[in-house]
Amino acid sequence: MKKIIATIVCTLCTFVICAQLVWLSVDKQPFAGTYSRNYHQLFTTWQNQAALAYLPAPAAGVSTERRFMLAAISTHRGAVAIPVTNGGFGLQLAQSGFPDFRRQSLGLAYGRKLGERLSMGLQMNYISQMIPGYFKVHAFVAEWGCLFHLTRQLHAGLHVFNPAGMRLKSLSDEQVPVIYSAGIGYEISPVFLLSAAVVKETAADLLTKVMCEYRIIPALSLQLGICTVPQLNTAALGLTVGQLYFLLTASHHPQLGVTPSGTVVWHLKKHSL
Repeated sequence: MKKIIATIVCTLCTFVICAQLVWLSVDKQPFAGTYSRNYHQLFTTWQNQAALAYLPAPAAGVSTERRFMLAAISTHRGAVAIPVTNGGFGLQLAQSGFPDFRRQSLGLAYGRKLGERLSMGLQMNYISQMIPGYFKVHAFVAEWGCLFHLTRQLHAGLHVFNPAGMRLKSLSDEQVPVIYSAGIGYEISPVFLLSAAVVKETAADLLTKVMCEYRIIPALSLQLGICTVPQLNTAALGLTVGQLYFLLTASHHPQLGVTPSGTVVWHLKKHSL
Protein backbone atom coordinates (compact mmCIF):
# COMPACT_ATOMS: atom_id res chain seq x y z
CA MET A 1 0.00 0.00 0.00
CA LYS A 2 2.85 2.40 0.86
CA LYS A 3 4.36 1.90 -2.61
CA ILE A 4 1.02 2.53 -4.28
CA ILE A 5 0.49 5.76 -2.33
CA ALA A 6 4.02 6.94 -3.12
CA THR A 7 3.49 6.25 -6.83
CA ILE A 8 0.22 8.20 -6.85
CA VAL A 9 1.73 11.16 -5.03
CA CYS A 10 4.77 11.24 -7.34
CA THR A 11 2.49 11.16 -10.38
CA LEU A 12 0.45 14.06 -9.03
CA CYS A 13 3.61 16.03 -8.27
CA THR A 14 4.78 15.50 -11.84
CA PHE A 15 1.53 16.95 -13.20
CA VAL A 16 1.78 19.90 -10.80
CA ILE A 17 5.29 20.89 -11.82
CA CYS A 18 5.00 20.17 -15.52
CA ALA A 19 4.01 23.79 -16.06
CA GLN A 20 7.55 24.83 -15.15
CA LEU A 21 11.03 23.52 -15.82
CA VAL A 22 11.12 20.41 -13.63
CA TRP A 23 14.90 20.30 -13.20
CA LEU A 24 15.24 24.07 -12.79
CA SER A 25 14.22 25.31 -9.36
CA VAL A 26 13.84 28.99 -8.60
CA ASP A 27 17.46 29.10 -7.46
CA LYS A 28 18.68 27.21 -10.52
CA GLN A 29 17.08 29.64 -12.93
CA PRO A 30 19.38 32.57 -13.78
CA PHE A 31 19.98 35.39 -11.33
CA ALA A 32 20.83 38.83 -12.68
CA GLY A 33 24.31 38.46 -11.19
CA THR A 34 25.08 35.36 -13.24
CA TYR A 35 26.09 37.53 -16.20
CA SER A 36 28.42 40.01 -14.54
CA ARG A 37 31.89 40.48 -13.12
CA ASN A 38 31.09 42.22 -9.84
CA TYR A 39 27.71 40.79 -8.78
CA HIS A 40 28.59 37.14 -8.24
CA GLN A 41 27.74 35.30 -5.04
CA LEU A 42 28.03 31.64 -4.02
CA PHE A 43 24.77 30.46 -5.59
CA THR A 44 25.32 32.08 -8.98
CA THR A 45 27.91 29.33 -9.43
CA TRP A 46 24.98 26.85 -9.61
CA GLN A 47 23.90 28.54 -12.82
CA ASN A 48 27.32 28.93 -14.41
CA GLN A 49 30.41 27.27 -12.96
CA ALA A 50 32.66 29.82 -14.66
CA ALA A 51 31.60 32.22 -11.87
CA LEU A 52 33.80 30.21 -9.46
CA ALA A 53 36.76 32.07 -10.94
CA TYR A 54 35.56 35.36 -9.40
CA LEU A 55 34.64 34.52 -5.81
CA PRO A 56 37.07 36.50 -3.62
CA ALA A 57 37.09 34.26 -0.53
CA PRO A 58 36.01 30.80 0.66
CA ALA A 59 32.28 30.59 1.22
CA ALA A 60 29.67 28.09 2.39
CA GLY A 61 25.92 28.32 2.23
CA VAL A 62 22.56 26.62 2.45
CA SER A 63 19.34 27.27 0.60
CA THR A 64 15.80 25.94 0.84
CA GLU A 65 12.82 26.31 -1.46
CA ARG A 66 9.19 25.21 -1.14
CA ARG A 67 7.86 25.13 -4.67
CA PHE A 68 4.25 26.34 -4.84
CA MET A 69 4.10 25.89 -1.04
CA LEU A 70 4.05 22.08 -1.44
CA ALA A 71 6.23 20.22 1.04
CA ALA A 72 6.41 17.17 -1.25
CA ILE A 73 8.46 19.07 -3.85
CA SER A 74 10.62 21.15 -1.53
CA THR A 75 14.32 21.44 -2.40
CA HIS A 76 17.25 21.90 -0.03
CA ARG A 77 20.81 22.73 -1.07
CA GLY A 78 24.25 23.18 0.33
CA ALA A 79 27.32 24.61 -1.37
CA VAL A 80 30.98 25.29 -0.62
CA ALA A 81 33.43 27.27 -2.77
CA ILE A 82 37.18 27.62 -2.31
CA PRO A 83 39.15 30.07 -4.47
CA VAL A 84 42.54 29.02 -5.82
CA THR A 85 45.00 30.75 -8.13
CA ASN A 86 43.10 32.02 -11.20
CA GLY A 87 40.04 29.97 -10.33
CA GLY A 88 38.03 28.12 -7.73
CA PHE A 89 36.55 24.76 -6.70
CA GLY A 90 32.96 24.18 -5.71
CA LEU A 91 31.02 21.38 -4.02
CA GLN A 92 27.23 21.31 -4.35
CA LEU A 93 24.59 19.06 -2.79
CA ALA A 94 20.84 19.10 -3.36
CA GLN A 95 17.83 17.07 -2.29
CA SER A 96 14.19 17.38 -3.29
CA GLY A 97 11.06 15.40 -2.60
CA PHE A 98 9.77 13.72 0.56
CA PRO A 99 10.52 10.45 2.43
CA ASP A 100 8.68 8.25 -0.10
CA PHE A 101 10.17 9.87 -3.21
CA ARG A 102 13.55 11.57 -3.26
CA ARG A 103 15.88 13.09 -5.84
CA GLN A 104 19.44 13.88 -4.80
CA SER A 105 22.51 15.27 -6.49
CA LEU A 106 26.16 15.76 -5.62
CA GLY A 107 28.33 17.95 -7.83
CA LEU A 108 32.03 18.85 -7.94
CA ALA A 109 32.94 21.90 -10.00
CA TYR A 110 35.98 23.89 -11.11
CA GLY A 111 36.07 27.32 -12.72
CA ARG A 112 39.12 29.09 -14.12
CA LYS A 113 40.03 32.41 -15.67
CA LEU A 114 41.42 32.21 -19.18
CA GLY A 115 42.76 35.74 -19.44
CA GLU A 116 41.02 38.94 -18.41
CA ARG A 117 37.95 38.52 -20.62
CA LEU A 118 37.05 34.83 -20.39
CA SER A 119 36.42 32.17 -17.76
CA MET A 120 35.19 28.59 -18.06
CA GLY A 121 33.81 26.06 -15.62
CA LEU A 122 33.01 22.35 -15.58
CA GLN A 123 30.93 20.32 -13.13
CA MET A 124 30.33 16.59 -12.73
CA ASN A 125 27.14 15.53 -10.96
CA TYR A 126 26.00 12.25 -9.45
CA ILE A 127 22.19 12.26 -9.62
CA SER A 128 19.99 9.67 -7.96
CA GLN A 129 16.25 9.16 -7.74
CA MET A 130 14.50 6.69 -5.49
CA ILE A 131 11.33 5.35 -3.91
CA PRO A 132 12.56 3.49 -0.78
CA GLY A 133 11.98 -0.23 -1.04
CA TYR A 134 10.90 0.02 -4.68
CA PHE A 135 13.68 1.37 -6.89
CA LYS A 136 16.78 3.56 -6.99
CA VAL A 137 18.33 4.82 -10.21
CA HIS A 138 21.30 7.09 -10.86
CA ALA A 139 23.34 8.79 -13.54
CA PHE A 140 26.53 10.82 -13.93
CA VAL A 141 25.78 14.13 -15.62
CA ALA A 142 28.18 16.85 -16.74
CA GLU A 143 27.58 20.56 -17.16
CA TRP A 144 29.75 23.30 -18.63
CA GLY A 145 29.67 27.07 -18.63
CA CYS A 146 31.65 30.07 -19.79
CA LEU A 147 31.53 33.81 -19.20
CA PHE A 148 32.71 36.51 -21.60
CA HIS A 149 33.60 40.00 -20.39
CA LEU A 150 33.16 42.00 -23.57
CA THR A 151 33.83 45.34 -21.87
CA ARG A 152 34.08 46.49 -18.25
CA GLN A 153 30.30 46.85 -18.21
CA LEU A 154 29.01 44.30 -20.76
CA HIS A 155 29.12 40.57 -20.03
CA ALA A 156 27.72 37.40 -21.61
CA GLY A 157 27.55 33.72 -20.74
CA LEU A 158 26.70 30.25 -22.06
CA HIS A 159 25.83 27.10 -20.14
CA VAL A 160 24.81 23.54 -20.99
CA PHE A 161 23.55 20.86 -18.60
CA ASN A 162 23.77 17.18 -19.59
CA PRO A 163 25.19 17.65 -23.13
CA ALA A 164 25.63 13.86 -23.46
CA GLY A 165 21.91 13.23 -22.93
CA MET A 166 22.36 10.81 -20.01
CA ARG A 167 19.40 8.79 -18.70
CA LEU A 168 18.31 7.48 -15.32
CA LYS A 169 18.33 3.74 -15.99
CA SER A 170 15.08 2.23 -14.78
CA LEU A 171 11.97 0.55 -16.14
CA SER A 172 10.89 3.90 -17.58
CA ASP A 173 14.45 4.79 -18.71
CA GLU A 174 13.84 8.44 -17.74
CA GLN A 175 15.69 11.03 -19.80
CA VAL A 176 17.65 13.58 -17.80
CA PRO A 177 16.90 16.74 -19.76
CA VAL A 178 19.46 18.60 -21.79
CA ILE A 179 19.30 22.29 -20.80
CA TYR A 180 20.94 25.12 -22.74
CA SER A 181 21.09 28.69 -21.51
CA ALA A 182 22.60 31.94 -22.73
CA GLY A 183 22.49 35.40 -21.26
CA ILE A 184 23.86 38.90 -21.28
CA GLY A 185 24.34 41.44 -18.51
CA TYR A 186 25.02 45.16 -18.55
CA GLU A 187 26.35 46.93 -15.48
CA ILE A 188 24.70 50.27 -16.07
CA SER A 189 26.39 51.67 -12.97
CA PRO A 190 28.26 50.27 -9.95
CA VAL A 191 24.88 49.84 -8.22
CA PHE A 192 22.59 48.65 -11.06
CA LEU A 193 22.80 45.53 -13.23
CA LEU A 194 20.38 44.62 -16.02
CA SER A 195 20.40 41.08 -17.45
CA ALA A 196 18.47 38.90 -19.88
CA ALA A 197 18.65 35.15 -20.50
CA VAL A 198 17.07 32.41 -22.57
CA VAL A 199 16.83 28.77 -21.39
CA LYS A 200 15.83 25.75 -23.48
CA GLU A 201 15.08 22.41 -21.83
CA THR A 202 14.32 19.16 -23.66
CA ALA A 203 10.61 18.91 -24.54
CA ALA A 204 9.86 22.36 -23.07
CA ASP A 205 9.20 25.74 -24.60
CA LEU A 206 11.91 28.38 -24.71
CA LEU A 207 12.09 30.32 -21.44
CA THR A 208 12.98 34.00 -21.57
CA LYS A 209 13.89 35.94 -18.46
CA VAL A 210 14.69 39.62 -17.86
CA MET A 211 16.30 40.50 -14.52
CA CYS A 212 17.81 43.41 -12.66
CA GLU A 213 19.69 43.96 -9.42
CA TYR A 214 19.85 47.28 -7.61
CA ARG A 215 22.14 47.93 -4.66
CA ILE A 216 20.07 50.30 -2.56
CA ILE A 217 22.93 50.73 -0.08
CA PRO A 218 26.18 48.73 0.15
CA ALA A 219 24.61 46.13 2.47
CA LEU A 220 21.17 45.87 0.83
CA SER A 221 20.13 44.86 -2.68
CA LEU A 222 16.87 44.28 -4.53
CA GLN A 223 16.50 41.78 -7.39
CA LEU A 224 13.56 41.52 -9.78
CA GLY A 225 12.85 39.08 -12.60
CA ILE A 226 10.15 38.50 -15.20
CA CYS A 227 9.99 35.09 -16.85
CA THR A 228 7.90 33.78 -19.75
CA VAL A 229 6.76 30.21 -20.52
CA PRO A 230 6.13 29.58 -17.72
CA GLN A 231 5.05 33.00 -16.55
CA LEU A 232 6.98 33.47 -13.33
CA ASN A 233 7.65 36.78 -11.61
CA THR A 234 10.45 36.84 -9.05
CA ALA A 235 11.58 39.28 -6.37
CA ALA A 236 14.52 38.88 -4.00
CA LEU A 237 16.05 40.90 -1.20
CA GLY A 238 19.73 40.52 -0.36
CA LEU A 239 21.24 41.63 2.94
CA THR A 240 24.85 41.53 4.14
CA VAL A 241 25.59 41.49 7.86
CA GLY A 242 29.31 41.15 8.54
CA GLN A 243 30.42 37.83 7.05
CA LEU A 244 26.85 36.63 6.41
CA TYR A 245 24.78 37.15 3.28
CA PHE A 246 21.01 36.54 3.37
CA LEU A 247 18.80 36.23 0.30
CA LEU A 248 15.02 35.99 0.54
CA THR A 249 13.27 35.13 -2.73
CA ALA A 250 9.63 34.79 -3.75
CA SER A 251 8.36 33.73 -7.16
CA HIS A 252 4.75 33.77 -8.32
CA HIS A 253 3.07 31.57 -10.92
CA PRO A 254 -0.43 32.79 -11.96
CA GLN A 255 -2.00 29.33 -11.64
CA LEU A 256 0.21 27.46 -9.16
CA GLY A 257 0.92 30.26 -6.69
CA VAL A 258 3.92 31.36 -4.67
CA THR A 259 7.33 29.69 -4.27
CA PRO A 260 9.35 31.08 -1.34
CA SER A 261 13.08 30.51 -1.03
CA GLY A 262 15.70 31.43 1.55
CA THR A 263 19.50 31.44 1.35
CA VAL A 264 22.25 32.02 3.91
CA VAL A 265 25.91 32.28 2.87
CA TRP A 266 28.93 32.60 5.16
CA HIS A 267 32.15 34.16 3.84
CA LEU A 268 35.56 33.70 5.38
CA LYS A 269 36.18 37.43 4.98
CA LYS A 270 33.74 40.31 5.33
CA HIS A 271 31.62 40.40 2.18
CA SER A 272 30.19 43.40 0.39
CA LEU A 273 27.43 43.21 -2.20
